[in-house]
Amino acid sequence: MKQDFIEIRNARENNLKNVDLRIPKGKITIFTGVSGSGKSSIVFDTIAQEAGRQLNETFSSFARQFLPKYGRPEVDEIHNLSTAIVVDQKRLGGNARSTLGTATDINPLFRILFSRFAEPQIGYANAYSFNDPIGMCPTCEGIGSNIALNTETAFDMDKSLN
Repeated sequence: MKQDFIEIRNARENNLKNVDLRIPKGKITIFTGVSGSGKSSIVFDTIAQEAGRQLNETFSSFARQFLPKYGRPEVDEIHNLSTAIVVDQKRLGGNARSTLGTATDINPLFRILFSRFAEPQIGYANAYSFNDPIGMCPTCEGIGSNIALNTETAFDMDKSLN
């Protein structure tokens, strides 16, 4: 039996009204929509909730008492669900260099992948790091935006400093 999709039948969590979905596995799937359309209800309150509940069932009852408690989501059926990695919606912190890749520690894996298979091949992983002087953009220094003082608007060159 092929398990290429996570199949959800009759999801009713929060504002969802009998939603059926087939989500491709092995692909990056993005949920977008207006506020209140059910994105978080599907991703966090249905899929992540059930994945966590199923994972916890694999542990002994002794171990389960130390794990987070996951209730069964309001859904008739969920098929082909794998263990899920949930990246919360909270801000990562104050550092301008914090990204999803740094928070999940996937950036080093991407750097290794790129150092081996990118064209043209550079050969060392730090060349793909925005946090390393070797790999960061020389203009923005790896932050993603350029902050510069516009001296024409900051200073009136017709006036003296006194």
